[in-house]
Amino acid sequence: MRRWAKEPLLHFLALGALIFFVYGIVAKEDVDENEIFVSRGQQENLVNTFSRTWQRLPTPQEYQGLLRDYIREEIAYRQTRDMGLDENDIVIRRRLRQKLEMLAEDVAGLVPPTDEELQAYLEAKPEAFALEPRLSLHQLYFSTDRRGDRAREDAERQLAVLASAGADLDWETLGDPLSLPATLEDTTPSGLGRLFGDVFVEELDAVEPGEWQGPVKSGYGWHLVYVFDEVPGRQPDLAEVRDEVERDVLVQRRKASIDRLYDELAANYSIEIEALSPPREAGAGQQ
Repeated sequence: MRRWAKEPLLHFLALGALIFFVYGIVAKEDVDENEIFVSRGQQENLVNTFSRTWQRLPTPQEYQGLLRDYIREEIAYRQTRDMGLDENDIVIRRRLRQKLEMLAEDVAGLVPPTDEELQAYLEAKPEAFALEPRLSLHQLYFSTDRRGDRAREDAERQLAVLASAGADLDWETLGDPLSLPATLEDTTPSGLGRLFGDVFVEELDAVEPGEWQGPVKSGYGWHLVYVFDEVPGRQPDLAEVRDEVERDVLVQRRKASIDRLYDELAANYSIEIEALSPPREAGAGQQ
């Protein structure tokens, strides 16, 4: 019982029931359906929404336009409701469902996740937050557009030259020009994939640090590669990925909150699903 007393969803349902109960009593006594009252809070909400969208306050003319649109929206809502136009309208049904689920999501986010909750989530999904290896490398490019079928052969010949040359060789003067950097430092396989393509990254797995190797294929042509620094991938500490983990935890918590909400509410209904007739095969019943 004590655990249920601390359950945010229970608080939400109880508060919702109380609001509807009080509203039903007050509405019958005080609200005139032919009266439209625009409260100060509603006006402030209109102004705040405008300011967030346009990054400034509305002009007096724009403010009057906001009021006019709000009043027209209220008139349209009441009129269509009275005419029954909201019944069986799939757009309205979906919008109301969204509003209900947003309330459940807000409840789920009221209490920030604890460090223990975040750590448990991180340990349960290590692959989702693993830090990629970091690479630093030189790449020497041989263009298939310029060299055609000779591009790979030229790269192989140049590899033999680089292997026998000393450290004084100016390697950046060799190969063909490319708009991408000849040296990339502290980059990741995914970053290299965005630059050179997935095939380049796959073939790079076979490259050992400390010497020129290749040729390695990319979306541009062929490359000789010299990896001069490599930091292996690893599992991070919570402090390194806290924001990402917290974001995922809140997403999962909101989803679970919505699932619990529908489970609780569905218990109040008798749900029957009429069986469908089995689909007829093409040509069945035809003579």
